[in-house]
Amino acid sequence: MKFTSRRVAFLSSAALIGLAIPAHALAAEAEAQAMTATADDAAEADAAKGDEIVVYGKGEVRQVTEIGADDIQLTTAGSSPFIALRKLPGVNFQSADPFGTYEWSTRITLRGFNQNQLGFTLDGVPLGDMSYGNTNGLHISRAIIADNIGTTRVSQGAGALGTASTSNLGGTIEFFSRDPQDELGIAGNITYGDSNTIRAYGTLDTGDLGGFKAYISAAHIDADKWKGFGTQRSTQVNAKLVADFSPSTTFTAFVNFSDRKESDYQDLSLEMINRLGYDWDNISNDWPLAVRLAFIGANRSAAIPALPGGTGVAVGPNTFGTAWPAPFTSVDDAYFDAAGLRRD
Repeated sequence: MKFTSRRVAFLSSAALIGLAIPAHALAAEAEAQAMTATADDAAEADAAKGDEIVVYGKGEVRQVTEIGADDIQLTTAGSSPFIALRKLPGVNFQSADPFGTYEWSTRITLRGFNQNQLGFTLDGVPLGDMSYGNTNGLHISRAIIADNIGTTRVSQGAGALGTASTSNLGGTIEFFSRDPQDELGIAGNITYGDSNTIRAYGTLDTGDLGGFKAYISAAHIDADKWKGFGTQRSTQVNAKLVADFSPSTTFTAFVNFSDRKESDYQDLSLEMINRLGYDWDNISNDWPLAVRLAFIGANRSAAIPALPGGTGVAVGPNTFGTAWPAPFTSVDDAYFDAAGLRRD
């Protein structure tokens, strides 16, 4: 009995020691978990302050920004839709005219990619590379009246493979025309400003006619150049029809007509701006000066031998000499006139 009691006592003590060790370990683990939870809370608090990591799900692997018709309406009526895009990060747009529609001078870049490396579409139809006189699509200012653009979507990363572009895809700009209104109505606006600028826009929506709805719009602008001489004139007509045959079948038709006359602005380099001034332009108002410059340029060029061993022949009566009158240094400093005519 005495031996048995001691054995029981020993086993009991061993059991108590065995129970004490796990209890201590559990207390340490609970403390570690509490510290981890505190760290997680702090991390979530930091993320709430803006230091968050965004993980894109399937189908969204690039930054896509979208602006609507309300953003375009904040610009001057008649302005290029590119002007509304200038507020987006990474987008740079420049033009020589205030409306941004003079195509020869317009340039748009997207995070360092120039317009020849971007894709442009209107309702999925390729618009080319926005360069002057391109052969692979219309400039957006001629493809649709700016007031009829409903949504513009900008993809600043690599363009989606599904984009119907005829250019390299260092980013895409997709324009979508607005749908006709569900209610019958008319709307319009008139813009008047300096340089005899006047621009009018009007649209008529038929409303929903049993699943069919349409609109027809027209815009006309007539403005003098803000420097130099000449006018910028454009007439444009849009029409769109949407027919819902069933919840899964929709027919859409869009028609655009554009007639433009543009008087060119003189191209200026930084050296020309410093020498001639930022408001330098063609000399359309001074025919005698234009003739004088033409003769000087022709006689200077005539000093180049026409044939090997020849002496060259002066062009016309050399009554003006070969010295440029100040501040001219080249025949390309100004032209008498230049313009572009386009009907699409």
